[in-house]
Amino acid sequence: MDGQASLQVRREVLAAMLLDDGMLADVELDDGGVTARVSSTWVYMDWAELTRAADPGLHDQPGPSLRRRIARWMRLRITLVEWTTTYGEGFNDYVVSKIRPRAMPADHSLHPGSSWLVSRPLGDSTHYGLALRGFNDDGVTDSDSAGLLPVKLLEYANVPTDSAIARASQYVDDMAELAVDRHRRDPSAVMRSLGDADVPTLLTSPLYRRTLLDGQGMRSAAVPCRHRGWLDLGRLDPAFAVSAAELTEPDERGYTRPILITADEITMVKPGGNIIGQSLDDPVRPDR
Repeated sequence: MDGQASLQVRREVLAAMLLDDGMLADVELDDGGVTARVSSTWVYMDWAELTRAADPGLHDQPGPSLRRRIARWMRLRITLVEWTTTYGEGFNDYVVSKIRPRAMPADHSLHPGSSWLVSRPLGDSTHYGLALRGFNDDGVTDSDSAGLLPVKLLEYANVPTDSAIARASQYVDDMAELAVDRHRRDPSAVMRSLGDADVPTLLTSPLYRRTLLDGQGMRSAAVPCRHRGWLDLGRLDPAFAVSAAELTEPDERGYTRPILITADEITMVKPGGNIIGQSLDDPVRPDR
């Protein structure tokens, strides 16, 4: 870890501790890293781990973005250590039961970096990783949410990543089957989240994409927010996807430009491309 990166990580760790009024407020910092008291034990995170939380290679991101990424890691790491004392031998099974899938645009402002990434579906527009049920995207307890969970963090907590990834994959398959049934009942309906799988996450399912295509080679869509998406942009104002994304809160934002869906890929229209032309070239499906 070079000196400049180390200084920036240290600065953001200290800021996260000073500005937090929750579990990070009692974390102690020293030359080696940080230490937090958890029930009858301690959790220690050295600077190498905290640099991983900040994500190597992304140190040029704005301070608040790095700070948020580091604070999320620290909160979840402390929580997982606490769970080891609570659930004992059942710890791994309990964690895996809370695992959920999460996909987002590759350029999303909330993207936690390579420590979160599990796969890159074809098309170079979408990244896929994990989430943890019962927490929000900042690692704070929230019973209604499934927040971002860096897969690398599970390695530090000694949770089998293969089991966690398999659990997330099964969840996508289960929700995609329900989404397929919903679409077949009403092909003109707006795409919506199902359970803890938002629209970008559902689109990572080949089954769901094939169903949306309904025999076509490609369909256009606007998914300006995580939980809603519209097919066949020939029916909409071609600038809708861009304008709606700009009006959506950054954390809840989906794709900032129209996407093109095929059986194998999810591709976002490139910046400066002819949004109007590309969306209107996609044939409008007849009303049923």
